Amino acid sequence: MATAQLSVTIEFSLELTTDPVGATLDITVPRAPSDDSRQALLDNVEKTMVNSRNNLVYQSVQQAHEQLRAYASGEDYDVGPLIESFAGVEAERDRTSIHAEWSWSHEALQFWEFGTSDHTVDGDPILVFEFDAQKYPYLDEMFPDGTAFLPATDVSGLPESRAVRDSLNWLRRRVGQ
Repeated sequence: MATAQLSVTIEFSLELTTDPVGATLDITVPRAPSDDSRQALLDNVEKTMVNSRNNLVYQSVQQAHEQLRAYASGEDYDVGPLIESFAGVEAERDRTSIHAEWSWSHEALQFWEFGTSDHTVDGDPILVFEFDAQKYPYLDEMFPDGTAFLPATDVSGLPESRAVRDSLNWLRRRVGQ
């Protein structure tokens, strides 16, 4: 008995975006035995990638958030605003493909993702921090109004967190399984 072999082609593209930091995902089924089989495959891919509870894109985003938390915990940084700036996932589907995009809107995420070198921030003047004089009386002597303004400040560079890039690599590995 002869068996027929059917061929389905799937094209997968996952790219990092940098303005804003995020990703675009394109999955295309350009060749399938029939349109019905293509639609069934796209239904399954769409559900797995973006439309089910705990889908792979959601898991990838959670990977990025966990890595940001781990990165920040050693330095006592507050990554809450970065994580809260996640703008969600937008997905579109047409007859042959699925396109999804997701990103974080916080402008500082790019500095966390890619790191910075040591640098000087100049201002006219710059607000460095606000503080509670009750908790920090020694600062109250230098800055009696509860704010520290300086003409410039030297900032130690941030090492790169690679949170988003590593989460995309995680997603690539999962899709490749």
